[in-house]
Amino acid sequence: MTFTESLTPEIKIGQLLFFGFNGPFMCDHARHAIREKHIGNVILFSRNFRNPEQLFSLIQELQHEAMEANGIPLFVAADQEGGQITRFTNGLTWFNGEMATRAAGGPDLAEKVGEGIGAEMASMGLNFNLAPVVDLANNPKSPHIGSRSYGDTPDAIIEYAQAFIRGAQKHVIATAKHFPSIGGSEADLHLSLSRNSRSRDLLLKYELAPVSALAKGGVKCIMSSHEIYTALDTEPGTLSKQILESLLRNTYGYQNLIISDCMEMKALADHYGTPEGCVRAVQAGVDLLLVCHTEAVQHASADALLKALQSGRITQERLDRSVERILREKQRIDISSFLRGKCPDTQNDKLFTENRVLAERIADKAITAFGKQNFFHAGDDERFLFVAPTPAAVTMLDEKDGAFSAVGAIQKAFPKAVCTEYSSNLDRHEAEKLKGIFHGDFSRIFFCTYNAHLNQNQQELLQCALSSGKQVGVIALRNPFDLQYCTGAAAVLLTYEYTPTSIKALVRLFQGRIVPQGRLPIDIQSGGL
Repeated sequence: MTFTESLTPEIKIGQLLFFGFNGPFMCDHARHAIREKHIGNVILFSRNFRNPEQLFSLIQELQHEAMEANGIPLFVAADQEGGQITRFTNGLTWFNGEMATRAAGGPDLAEKVGEGIGAEMASMGLNFNLAPVVDLANNPKSPHIGSRSYGDTPDAIIEYAQAFIRGAQKHVIATAKHFPSIGGSEADLHLSLSRNSRSRDLLLKYELAPVSALAKGGVKCIMSSHEIYTALDTEPGTLSKQILESLLRNTYGYQNLIISDCMEMKALADHYGTPEGCVRAVQAGVDLLLVCHTEAVQHASADALLKALQSGRITQERLDRSVERILREKQRIDISSFLRGKCPDTQNDKLFTENRVLAERIADKAITAFGKQNFFHAGDDERFLFVAPTPAAVTMLDEKDGAFSAVGAIQKAFPKAVCTEYSSNLDRHEAEKLKGIFHGDFSRIFFCTYNAHLNQNQQELLQCALSSGKQVGVIALRNPFDLQYCTGAAAVLLTYEYTPTSIKALVRLFQGRIVPQGRLPIDIQSGGL
């Protein structure tokens, strides 16, 4: 009898499931999921994090519970992409995201970022990174991707993603996401189901090309998406045997793990229900299921999978194939030293100090300028107007970190500056109230955007600044698509992400300590600059 055959059906089912829970400490929710429902994997978010010492201790407790209850270690995963999607920050390195990394240099930087993130995750006890993003940034209206992508061509994404994966998989399992791509979706799949009518030929040439290459390149995991591509199937990708088995496994030859995007996203939950969606996903070929939030839904999903196994909707053979893939990877995870270990001193440890230097260097080199190259150098006593948004979540995947702001950083560095902050999701009422600020006694205006290409009120406020009669510099703090609305600006800067790392680089540029060196990774109109 093999080890897989010796496992109970409940434990086998549990190995397919990832659960999430609230709070930074071990709780009844987590304990019950592991001991009573035998759920074999956990996903952590910023809601589970206070500092490295707490995170390290939490993961130790989770692994102890799993080993005592089921004798199998947990996959412990997080979305530690870098840039805007960074779950663990305080004490760990806030690394650069995909587009910023590419703007700063070659694939060697992507490999260093992947290795740096992977090494820090592993030092905390995490063994599974839900990164990198391999979607194309080819649709300005997409709320999902933008600067989370390496670019708008398959070749660039393949080259940089392969490098990131090479670095990351020295320490953790990396996940290429998403398949099929969600870069073209104009809906937030957390909130609604989306259909894409792009032709099969174009899909194969563009959206599917990165995963086609990466499937043969050693990536340990690929994440399915809930997007419906009508040229491939009438079902969402996560529920499509045609996409996951016929295309990904049989045509592309991929033999490693397939993980779903979160099964509680409304794209599936509202149409199928999460428990039934989990059953259909396993039937379609998914190995691992993310059920990230709700305890009752996690339990119901485990129960639905067990019932489907007992009724024959999921065959024993089908279940065992997934369990064997999972255990194959878990056999490579040695948690014994981690369980005996202590949290590293992240403030002084060589790994972390070197990673912080690397992230700062990439942020400096990523800043991309159009127009007057030295326009953003400011004098210590200069009275300029600086307008910027609050850092805030603009999609369901984002998590707000209110511990920093561009306004706060600039105000500290330039006390004579007049700084005004606006809401990232700017509404018309607030925009109207702000339009009068541009007519004061200022040497010039610096206006920061944050996904202005998706917010008409930001666009109108920017146009008000540009028509003020003063010289205006525009700083796109997240997506470079905002370039389209900058006609008439004296100069434009792109930082690609609104993070403490990128804001510190912006301050250094204002102080004249660095010059813009970045290159725009996508083909976009630069507003005549």
